Amino acid sequence: MNDTNNKTPRSAVSDKAKTLGLILPVLLLCVGFLAGLCWFLRPATSETEKRELTKFPTFTIDSFLSGEFTDQVSLWYADTFPGREGLIQAYHGIESLFGIRGEQFQQGDVGDVVPEGQMPQGPVDEPDRPTSGGEGGEQVGGYYLSGDTAYELYAYSESGARTYASLMNEAAKLTAGKAKVYDLIIPLHYSFALSADVQDSMSLPDAGKFIPYIYSGMNEEVHTVDVYSALMAHKDEYIYFRTDHHWTATGAYYAYEAFCKKAGITPTPLSSYEKLAFGGFLGTLYSKTGQPSAMGGNPDTVEAYIPKGTNDEYIYDENGGDRTRYRGGVVRKDTDSFYAAAASKYNCFLMGDHPLIEIHNENISADRKGTTVLLVKESFGNAFAPFLVDSYEYVYVVDYRYYNGTLSRLVDEKGVDDVIFLNNIVAATGGARLSEMEDFIQ
Repeated sequence: MNDTNNKTPRSAVSDKAKTLGLILPVLLLCVGFLAGLCWFLRPATSETEKRELTKFPTFTIDSFLSGEFTDQVSLWYADTFPGREGLIQAYHGIESLFGIRGEQFQQGDVGDVVPEGQMPQGPVDEPDRPTSGGEGGEQVGGYYLSGDTAYELYAYSESGARTYASLMNEAAKLTAGKAKVYDLIIPLHYSFALSADVQDSMSLPDAGKFIPYIYSGMNEEVHTVDVYSALMAHKDEYIYFRTDHHWTATGAYYAYEAFCKKAGITPTPLSSYEKLAFGGFLGTLYSKTGQPSAMGGNPDTVEAYIPKGTNDEYIYDENGGDRTRYRGGVVRKDTDSFYAAAASKYNCFLMGDHPLIEIHNENISADRKGTTVLLVKESFGNAFAPFLVDSYEYVYVVDYRYYNGTLSRLVDEKGVDDVIFLNNIVAATGGARLSEMEDFIQ
């Protein structure tokens, strides 16, 4: 018996599938759009990214007619979408399944070592290294856990070192006759807290050797600063966090002292600053190492020092425009309430990472009137920048990861006297950061 009349024609099934295929995405978009309109669900800060999210813009007739208002609304809508934190964390989780660690662990090329025969000859053949610390700990991927402290690890990259040195040479060439270029490479915490034996057991590079080696590839027009020795002299102090990969403001101050010595500037005494302390800080290493109870039970304290001349800053967008003034933005005194989340308190410095910041100290001493510095940095530079305020009339801070302009443009437009490149060793020899620096150094 022929029962074809009881079956739905193949073409009809196909048409229904096509219709459903068109309607379903539209419905999902509508649901997402309606969810996005839920103001009460929108986050104000991101613990994962450790920054304040975009605020809803203030409406003005001029901004509306120019299109700026609608552009800012679009940015706010995308940046504060409900559930974005979960999506970001899910993305990082997927990354971890494939062994991706992002910018914080640079594996380096296989077999990379600092060529001993090419070591620059300094006054001391062997740098000071810790004789104790970290014994009995455990290496977990790119980190080392010991008691209530986690350490970010690093494997030297020869190709990255050579690229970084060439970029600093290019920066000095571009600014020749206009500004002096200084370079500060910041070691990681393990260099000062783990014994030489523990470091060697994990084949960790000796920062006291490999940083001078990187410097040896730079021309004399690049003024290098020995941050390693400055920090080693204070290795028993609170110069790095235990739960976060950054250094503390105290550690940054000792690097500032070393820079001032190199630049012929009198540093502001640390004891003369107003000091603040924000407790309960649990940083990136706490979250990335599985949140061990030892660290959670003993959080860090973020200490900060208020600049004497001014504590106000102007923040520019990624193109160097749309300047906004923030009173008390260099070091936020209200960090405990403004950045209440345990992971966000490092944002007390400069209000976090921004493409371009301007700080104008109208109260600078007479002998420093008219001086201008440009700090080129990643997040390690945030704790360093406030100390420059009382040494220059104008301080510009550019985060090359987010800024769309170039070094030449900033030096010319702002009349820069000194350019300071400040990078932790991972950023200085890591692929992604080097590519971003290359885009900026033009």
